[in-house]
Amino acid sequence: MKLHEKIMGKNRENIPNWAFRLMTFIMKMMDIIANYSNRNFERLGIKKGQTVVDYGCGPARYIENISKAIGRDGMLYAADIHPLAINKVREKIVKFNLCNVDTVFLKGYPCSIPANIANVVLALDMFHMVEDTKSLLKEFNRIVKPDGMVIIEDGHQARDETKKKILDSGYFIIEAENNNHVRCKKQ
Repeated sequence: MKLHEKIMGKNRENIPNWAFRLMTFIMKMMDIIANYSNRNFERLGIKKGQTVVDYGCGPARYIENISKAIGRDGMLYAADIHPLAINKVREKIVKFNLCNVDTVFLKGYPCSIPANIANVVLALDMFHMVEDTKSLLKEFNRIVKPDGMVIIEDGHQARDETKKKILDSGYFIIEAENNNHVRCKKQ
């Protein structure tokens, strides 16, 4: 059994509460020490009035920045499979008085997010944990607008692996990439 399986369990997507809390702490330290989420956010290109889906939002690192960037005319769906993630988003909605954020508790595919609604779908630091990437990408294809984009961060996998999964799905082409993300458009 691999170390990752010992810590997270065999199902990478269903992490225990203690592991989620540890992940949250580590991400918070990354933000304090290296300002990671703010620097990463600047590269996403989120614009006023957009509808954004932060799919796998985790501990809500980007929620406040996205909410401010899209403004009152925009909408943010913060979606995750972990109840603690949804709780974190709700805490930030109250703390920062975010009126353009809705939480979506994910229970599988498809989810309750309407079809063809998103200008941008974000998959930040979560793609490496998804076991059925083809189904995930099919879901992204369903919720992103025809002219929208999907931004995928490699997370803890090689860029070649990320690109292979995207291209093998048959749903997206890779439009651009940088050190942090792969930006995709519908085929």
